[in-house]
Amino acid sequence: MSAQNHPPQPNTLGKASLVLGVLSSSCVFRVGLCAGVGQQQGWLRHVGSLLFIVGGSFTFLGLLATILGLTGLLGRNRSRAAAAIGIVLGIFAVLLFLAIVDAAR
Repeated sequence: MSAQNHPPQPNTLGKASLVLGVLSSSCVFRVGLCAGVGQQQGWLRHVGSLLFIVGGSFTFLGLLATILGLTGLLGRNRSRAAAAIGIVLGIFAVLLFLAIVDAAR
């Protein structure tokens, strides 16, 4: 008997992880850019709490991307590339937010 090779099934958790990872990392980067400009121009103290809340929300999406990506890696006969990239981008968003908060102090 020959073994049948089935094509990999779509990995919806991996795709969701990738989308959330891209969204969170790009938005955290933009919030950090605004915080850097605000610190140079002196208006960060006026909108700092708002930027912290927005950045924290997108960081939570990065955390969700990491969790979904880890879950997407566990599936059998599924493509794992999107899940792996989503994990990397989610971790990047979390670490970038922590670096931005540390630099803004």
